[in-house]
Amino acid sequence: MKNKIKSLISLIFVMTVAWAPASAFSQPSGSAGQGQAATDQSKVLRFYLVRHGQTYSNIKEMTIGGGGNAQLTQKGRYDASSLGLGLSEVDFIAGYSSTLGRAYETANQILRGRDMKVTQIEDLKDISWGDAEGGRIEELTGKFGHSGNDFEYYFGHYNDPNFKSPVNAENMYKFSQRFDGALRDIAQRHKGQSGNILVTAHSSMAFYLQKYRAGQPLSGLSNTSVSVLELKDGEFTLTDFNNSDYLKSGYAKEKALPPLEITVVVNPLTILNRAGVMEGTSDSDFTPAGDKANQQLKASLKNTQFIGAYSSELGRGYKTAKAVLPESGVALVEDKNLNEIFLGHWEAEKVATIKGSGTPAAANLFSSDKVIQFVSPDDGERGDIAAYRLDSFLSAIGYQYEFSNGKVAVFTHPLILKAFLNKRIPDYQLKDSQGMQVITLQYKNENFNVKDSKEIAPKN
Repeated sequence: MKNKIKSLISLIFVMTVAWAPASAFSQPSGSAGQGQAATDQSKVLRFYLVRHGQTYSNIKEMTIGGGGNAQLTQKGRYDASSLGLGLSEVDFIAGYSSTLGRAYETANQILRGRDMKVTQIEDLKDISWGDAEGGRIEELTGKFGHSGNDFEYYFGHYNDPNFKSPVNAENMYKFSQRFDGALRDIAQRHKGQSGNILVTAHSSMAFYLQKYRAGQPLSGLSNTSVSVLELKDGEFTLTDFNNSDYLKSGYAKEKALPPLEITVVVNPLTILNRAGVMEGTSDSDFTPAGDKANQQLKASLKNTQFIGAYSSELGRGYKTAKAVLPESGVALVEDKNLNEIFLGHWEAEKVATIKGSGTPAAANLFSSDKVIQFVSPDDGERGDIAAYRLDSFLSAIGYQYEFSNGKVAVFTHPLILKAFLNKRIPDYQLKDSQGMQVITLQYKNENFNVKDSKEIAPKN
């Protein structure tokens, strides 16, 4: 009986081994490889496909595709930045765009503040309009009897490789093939990863996405709309198409954000100024009153959180900044774009002599509202050029810090500041002052306004 039981147990064991999967008896090293394969199969990449912001060619209904570029309008830049806020909760692992400027700028606006580089890929660029590049929709309608928005007439169908365009445009099939190749190239760069990838391109993405839309009518893409493709096990699935909800969410977030405040400081209390001599880019030390003004401003700013600080390269600007900024604050950056207007032969000239010249240049230079019209009588800098210089610098600061918490300090000079205000806020006039002036600018959505100003004028 015992022998029969042993035989039965042996038979059961043999059958168990025969029917058990090989993995049940494999070594740990072998199971690790199969576990990795299972993990790879679970990887999912989500491509957030965004059409660029509004351009000037969009407004003019031009047929500009892959053969050219058009700049974003102010609305286009605003929408791209707002979309970035709307997508703020999406954790991107990478950002890509076509090689056309409108897509690249849109991507950088969306990713502002993420410290993420945008990689440009040629095969993501717009479909080519061929002979019709740079034309108008209405011109095509008049010539062919088909609107330029009749895409299948000009570009064919995504699954028709033999289509010949009446304007020698790139056909949908060839475009779709190269666009698909670009996405798969991106996927290969992120092999073994899961996550979200931003891809900013053009309205022609709709031609490629049509094959994932289950026979629905061909539809275009709105500026700054979002479509989402999921890639899993080598297959794409369209999970969202032409979605503007992210943009609407971004609008709401943008409106709720306070404007960025830029504290602009001008200290004219210098030895040359006291002596009645024009400084311009000439320079001198502070008078005792200038030093006192610096100390007073330092005391008032001790609890202010600055996230950026910039000064001119001129000594009186730099020394003011070093004297008044909180000691535990951010590093001070010097920049020549904050320097005073160069006055040519009027540099270090007596103020009375210049005013006595009775010239239009002198009248503009000593005004509050016409410094931007100043034209030096010799080799000096024009007021409008100086205004543009400071405007570009302050706008770059606004762009960099707009969505940040804190203030930015800027130390510059009176003439160039007046020229800037003439250009950007013409209703505000900065009056002449013998004391330190502190002007609080607000920046939001590429616009400036003056929140307040004050004067610090201690006596010598």
